[in-house]
Amino acid sequence: MARCRIRLALATLAALACAAGAATAQVAPSLSLAEQMHAMIGKPPAAAAAPTPAPVLATGGVLLASGAAQVHQSATELAQRFPPAHRAAMTKAFEESFAFWQKLQTQLGLPPDDVGAATAAFIAGNYAAFMQQQVPDDHFKALVAQMQATLARNAAFVQSSPAAKRAMYEQLAMVGTFMAVYREQLKQKPNAAEEVNFRNAAKANLEAGVGLAVERIQISRQGLVVR
Repeated sequence: MARCRIRLALATLAALACAAGAATAQVAPSLSLAEQMHAMIGKPPAAAAAPTPAPVLATGGVLLASGAAQVHQSATELAQRFPPAHRAAMTKAFEESFAFWQKLQTQLGLPPDDVGAATAAFIAGNYAAFMQQQVPDDHFKALVAQMQATLARNAAFVQSSPAAKRAMYEQLAMVGTFMAVYREQLKQKPNAAEEVNFRNAAKANLEAGVGLAVERIQISRQGLVVR
């Protein structure tokens, strides 16, 4: 996700994240969310010798989070992973993260309410946080296309309820966007101890969601690959 776009959200999200204080050590979502994503996407393909750019695929109805919006509920559920004193601040931070994600969707020309794009945001946000590097827009769009196609082939996802699709869409987008934005905040205001906790959380998110050691995965022009 482009650095200039992410900086637009720093002032609001950084203030909310800092209000949570030490709770940022626990930015990993509930394990069930990451495990649910892993069950849907399976194992990423091995890297090809000569990767080529992948366009964003057209989105079918089965990929859309057609259930009623439940942003506050989704944010509140994620915030339960934090100590009680920090839950209100983190609920607000996740809500703001989702609002920023919706703007980013539009800027990148992605379809609204697309679970494949939100899955890509979760992966890219945690990858950027752990690797300490941005994911270029063309790599992110390839990842979106890959997740769209993967979810469209997954019978369990296709048959899941509208409410389940909506919760998955909102929570994956919230966590991925929060991780990407908070990484930028740590770059501007370094904190060695917090950085270690933050990267550990990103590692836990990725490994639970993808099912592989984080050192084995890469986001490239092919999308997500095993190296």
